[in-house]
Amino acid sequence: MISSHFLRVIGGLTVLLFTAGCGNSTARYIPAAAKARAALHTALETWKSGTAHGPIQTSKPAINVFDARWQAGKKLESFEILEEITGKEQPQFKVKLKLAGVEEETATYLVVGMDPLLVFRDADYRKATGM
Repeated sequence: MISSHFLRVIGGLTVLLFTAGCGNSTARYIPAAAKARAALHTALETWKSGTAHGPIQTSKPAINVFDARWQAGKKLESFEILEEITGKEQPQFKVKLKLAGVEEETATYLVVGMDPLLVFRDADYRKATGM
């Protein structure tokens, strides 16, 4: 089940993207790749440490993570950020993940926003935005 907070953020992001299509630039809402990678690393380390899903307020700027598996209470045993996927509008990264009780997998994460930074697992982003 998708949380109401998640839906509010997606709604805001959708409005932002449509507004940007009306002549404004989305570039001001796209973090630099290094900042995005650091936010992703912080998010995954926080999950791996056993912290409950929620905004990461200890980071500056704050980080909101949208991964339905973390929200559902799945445990992250290990991860490795493999590479940045180039040629995308927002920073995206391939990540090798090992969740408890599940075979190792590769997932794509994307990062948007400035404050807070929003870290999405690609599958959750597509599901929430209908893309």
